[in-house]
Amino acid sequence: MIIDIHTHPRWQGNRPLQHPGEAEADAMVATAERHGIHALCLLGCFYSYPDEEGIRAINDATLSMVRRQPGRLHGLCFLNPALPARAVADEVERCLSAGLSGVKLEYEVNARDRRLDPIMEAVAAHGGFVLHHAWYKTCGHVAQESTPADVAALGARHPRTTLLMAHLTAGGIRGVLDIRRYPNILVDTSGSPPVSGLVEYAVDQLGAERVVYGSDYPIRDFATQLGRVEGAHLPPTAREHLLWRNAARLLKLPNS
Repeated sequence: MIIDIHTHPRWQGNRPLQHPGEAEADAMVATAERHGIHALCLLGCFYSYPDEEGIRAINDATLSMVRRQPGRLHGLCFLNPALPARAVADEVERCLSAGLSGVKLEYEVNARDRRLDPIMEAVAAHGGFVLHHAWYKTCGHVAQESTPADVAALGARHPRTTLLMAHLTAGGIRGVLDIRRYPNILVDTSGSPPVSGLVEYAVDQLGAERVVYGSDYPIRDFATQLGRVEGAHLPPTAREHLLWRNAARLLKLPNS
């Protein structure tokens, strides 16, 4: 069994597909099945700095797809924390009450920003988790984009909230060390092309229960991203944790 914790529906220009529900849900599940992947977690077909209407459209698309493929597709609520606090809070409540498993945060607001505090508290109250983008870059850094050190600061501020940091390869060894001391922070394996030895290093430093397989599909394909885990030198039990047990626990699936 394999669960991919980090996927997106396709998008068109800077907007989600007009009707990504049924056809896109079926297509993603079919493609995943060809790679032996049983379930996917959708993070929304996001675009930069969406307004309130755009946020609702993104999350409505996710909800539509999850309802089309129950058990095969799960989803997170995409948010823009720079929007008015009341609108953000209402959207969190709407999405989590409708069955989404947590919240996805990108780069509209840095992880150290206090506007994230009520979001973290609300997700903890619902028993969900927050997946936060993080990347170390030498160029092309977006104004409020978070590094793993920023995500570590957020996790330290909210030890009761489970936080999944995206993009192991983008954080590298430095990113693993940033989060090592915070047991509520996990990392997914998505990111740039695989780097030999990095998955093994993350498991060694964090433990197998804190590393989760994710692909970032369709930006990156399933086969390459699965290869970084399947090709890693890991004991069978550790590989099982990475490929499905940790994701099942985050998504609160039966027998997780």
